[in-house]
Amino acid sequence: MSITFSGLATGLDTDSIVKDLMALERAPLERVEAKKNTATKRLEAFAQFKSKLDGLKTAVGGMTLTSQVQTTKVSLSSEEAFTATTSSGAVGSYNISVAQLSQVQKNITGGFSSNSEAILGTGSITVNGTEIPVTAENNSLLGLAKSINALSDTTGVQVSIINDGSDTDPYHLVFTGQDAKTSFDITSTLGVTTPGDIDFTNTPPVQEAQQAVAIIDGITVVSDTNTITDAISGVTLNLNSVSATAPNGSPEITRMDIQADTGALKEKVTTFVTAYNDVMEWILSGYEEFGSTTKLSDSAVDADKKEELLGTILRGDPTINSMKRQLQSVLTNSIKNSGSFHILSEIGITSNLNGTLTQDNTKLDAALENNFDDMVHLLSGDDETEGVMKGFNALLLNATSGTNGMYAVKKTIYDSSVKRFDSQIEQMELRMTKREQILRSQFSAMEQLVSSLNAQGDFLTQHIDALNRDK
Repeated sequence: MSITFSGLATGLDTDSIVKDLMALERAPLERVEAKKNTATKRLEAFAQFKSKLDGLKTAVGGMTLTSQVQTTKVSLSSEEAFTATTSSGAVGSYNISVAQLSQVQKNITGGFSSNSEAILGTGSITVNGTEIPVTAENNSLLGLAKSINALSDTTGVQVSIINDGSDTDPYHLVFTGQDAKTSFDITSTLGVTTPGDIDFTNTPPVQEAQQAVAIIDGITVVSDTNTITDAISGVTLNLNSVSATAPNGSPEITRMDIQADTGALKEKVTTFVTAYNDVMEWILSGYEEFGSTTKLSDSAVDADKKEELLGTILRGDPTINSMKRQLQSVLTNSIKNSGSFHILSEIGITSNLNGTLTQDNTKLDAALENNFDDMVHLLSGDDETEGVMKGFNALLLNATSGTNGMYAVKKTIYDSSVKRFDSQIEQMELRMTKREQILRSQFSAMEQLVSSLNAQGDFLTQHIDALNRDK
């Protein structure tokens, strides 16, 4: 660490002079740093705008397919025998009863005193036609279970061990079929410590294998599980119990109604309008005549997490203006479908002068209630024509692409510019360091020269004074 005292000889504040001179010298460097900061802020603004487009893309993505728009809901007259779910099942009514639940076959042996000791003797066990040797290496319950499970893909049978907690012979082998269609038998030539067979013929299945059976509109439907997904397209039935018996002796019928889920579609449309307005409000935030340049968005964020919109940074940017025009073009595009709706304003979604949307819920509710299928055709299309949301989706997928989208392109340009700016700043900083060293060296030399001249002046003054005293 060095300590300098400026102006000791000259009386000048050389340190301040050097700082002022360096401030002038740094002006070009500060201009480069300002360019870098501007580029950084612009990229931040593009990133914020992309997040708004991502939100709109998500809202649009939920309405591009017919199955996403033509959502349905299910209602049951009773949920005792089964429950049901649907999102795209065809509208209609069905009479359903449950005749039988599915179950797998289970066989349980008598108790054994140990699960790890070699108590089974030697020989073989045949499971569902596959013979499995039992030797001194695997003649414990654990060893036998491991050998049987190793061949479960062939036999269709798995084995586990249950400890019933009793004081004597608590361990039981439990044989379980892989599915409701697998029935199996077990025989063996094994003895327990002393000669004698383990007689599986005396341990019949405690549970027989059987498929689930449901009657749908008089048609018998079978399933390997208690979940039926293929009987009615788009509908899943979860069987709980066998239907109760009606007084006439037949199974009680549960009525299932599949109805258009107008509430779900309205929520999706509302989400789209909100997301679209978020994009437009962001653009408008850059223009004082339409909105504050520091406008806080209330629609896209929680009240305690408001964000300052950065639209003012990109005011007039051609990329932003182009995106606005493209969105408005898709919005007003007429869909030539077979339904009665061809443009969004016909279902209550209208554009304001500043580009934002207004949602007329009265008109929207009427369209949902009276022309549900036509709304589906407008939003997601029909067999011949793509819907308006597919147009939005194609535009937004391209705009937000991670490789050639708007932000991705700007990020590539930004990275190149920042790399160039950083190189310039590094070189200029080196020059500034050397320049400051030169200035300080020059002022130090000046101080030394003035100090030397002062010393010489003092010597001459003293010498002249001495000569004057000698006269």
